[in-house]
Amino acid sequence: MTLSRQLITLIFVTFMLIFSGTFWISLENTRSYLMLQLATQTQNAADSLGLSLVPYMLKKDIAAMDTMVNVVFDGGYYKSLKLTSMTGERMIERQNTSSIEGVPQWFIDNLTLDTPTAGSVITTGWTQAGRLQLTAHPGFAYKKLWQTSVDMLWWSLLAFAVSLMAVLLILKAILRPLDAVEQQALAISEREFPVVDMIPRTRELRRVVLAMNKMSVKVEGFIAKLTERAEQMRQEAHYDDLTGLINRRGFFAQLDNIIKDKESGGSGALAVIRLSDFAAYNQEFGHQAGDDLLIEVGKLLNNLSDQYHSSTTARISGTDFSIILPLADAVVADEFGASCSARLDELAATLNVDAIGQIGIACFDSSGGIGRIMADADSGLSQAEHEGVNAYAVQSSKSEATGNQAWQALIEEIMEHGRIRLQSQAVLNKDREQIYSEVLIRVSDEQGNRISPGAFASMAERLGLNTELDRHVIGLAGQMLELDSALTLGVNIAARSIRDEDFLIWLDKHFNDHRAMAESICFEVTEHGLLQDVAAANRFIALVHKYGGKIVMEHFGTKLSSFQTLRQLKLDYIKLDGSYTRNIAEQSDNRFFLQTVTDIAHGLDIQVIAEHVESEEDFQSLHSIGINAMQGYYLGEPKALA
Repeated sequence: MTLSRQLITLIFVTFMLIFSGTFWISLENTRSYLMLQLATQTQNAADSLGLSLVPYMLKKDIAAMDTMVNVVFDGGYYKSLKLTSMTGERMIERQNTSSIEGVPQWFIDNLTLDTPTAGSVITTGWTQAGRLQLTAHPGFAYKKLWQTSVDMLWWSLLAFAVSLMAVLLILKAILRPLDAVEQQALAISEREFPVVDMIPRTRELRRVVLAMNKMSVKVEGFIAKLTERAEQMRQEAHYDDLTGLINRRGFFAQLDNIIKDKESGGSGALAVIRLSDFAAYNQEFGHQAGDDLLIEVGKLLNNLSDQYHSSTTARISGTDFSIILPLADAVVADEFGASCSARLDELAATLNVDAIGQIGIACFDSSGGIGRIMADADSGLSQAEHEGVNAYAVQSSKSEATGNQAWQALIEEIMEHGRIRLQSQAVLNKDREQIYSEVLIRVSDEQGNRISPGAFASMAERLGLNTELDRHVIGLAGQMLELDSALTLGVNIAARSIRDEDFLIWLDKHFNDHRAMAESICFEVTEHGLLQDVAAANRFIALVHKYGGKIVMEHFGTKLSSFQTLRQLKLDYIKLDGSYTRNIAEQSDNRFFLQTVTDIAHGLDIQVIAEHVESEEDFQSLHSIGINAMQGYYLGEPKALA
């Protein structure tokens, strides 16, 4: 119950107690007054009538006495009248048997008015001639008492209504700052930090509002400071100062994580772009122009790589840039090489120089180490140098490249014939209790040959089929949840889906029809996917939260802007990118960084998950940092969902 309702209830109860006591006392006083008045009037009437009857008693004129008695008794104020001689002989007697009209019987039964009886002795000279006995009728007294009670009740109710309205208005004015403080507290829990401008005059409320404002400002400042420090630490450790791209250290951590990612298959393409005759360019145009060229090339490559799923652009040495294209095959690698070569030609024409550089591309899988992949890329560079200016060359030992049309037909055929099977890998808390299970797809072609799930999902996204794939997987997950209501499943959603209005409409209807399912689903979306369009991401998150679902931002830490958007996105979990968590027991720099990330997330009421946990040492290290949950082959391999 709200404070205002409690105060109103207290005021109401107090008023009722006061009103009840006052009403009863007033009623009793009125009743006592009326009874006294009845007794007095009856006695006075008896004495007056007795004196009036004296002359007629001497003459024994019964007719005259009867007339005088009628004049007094017929007014209805008396219940009975009896005139007797001193010997007891009845001379005149009257009875009023009329009922009391206009007064409820329950009122008469509960508020008894005693009917007084008065007597008078009639004397003639020194002789007592008769006795007069007069009893009052309570009808008029009851009517007066009833009317007084009704009037008192209505006036009391009117006074109560007016007083209550005045109290409500006063309470509303007094407690308005508390409503603002309540909204402020709720906003803080939602990672917003407003300040209440309306400061109340009431001293106690004023202190509460000022304290809340101070807390809001301090919490916001603390989180902002932690965020700034974390961004600075990550930039110093993993980013190049000049271009803002990932540096050599961050690049090799990303590449190693991709190669060892068992779920994605560890495949992709690596492009190395080396600038031509950079020393001569510096001598001719100056070092500032050389720095400007490096910055321009970095922007060009970063913009180009953004078109490819989960790509990473890095500056790995003075004149060498590199781009990782996860899950890219020879066809994608060749397409990228052609696009990159064309962009370099355009830049060369703009700067009025002959060449910018060459591009060497190596396709790789999990069987090759970093050294071999870099060697293949260098071979590609050597071949590109013989091809001409701004040329590219692709080194690939893989011959299973498949065209877009073939991939599209394959993906559509697999979904149509239901050849997608689901597996799950548990996400466990520090006590190794399951929080949820991430859904992993397993795909096979018509001949039963296994297709890499990473390559399958990547091609679906590239061909614009990922929204249909997401609907299909959500449907399959719903079937699993109907069979086992104790499950909580994590379903991966493509970035394109959360920006697709038709998909959101479908998901809203689907959840409305399957509300129990919605509460048992965690949607995992990549950091890159959520940050592409923060407004669209918030709409998607609001929709999922409306039905009780959860949101996980996976691969956290791959973008510089990720910390700044944590407050804007109402996330339930962040899943740290594997490049930060692999071999964490041996990476003291990463430990300090992850500790800061965890502190920020917990300050925003976000749970932190570490993926790719592959050893007991890593598990213990992550546990000591304060990570809430972990996932990896060390904690459990994927298993089939029946």
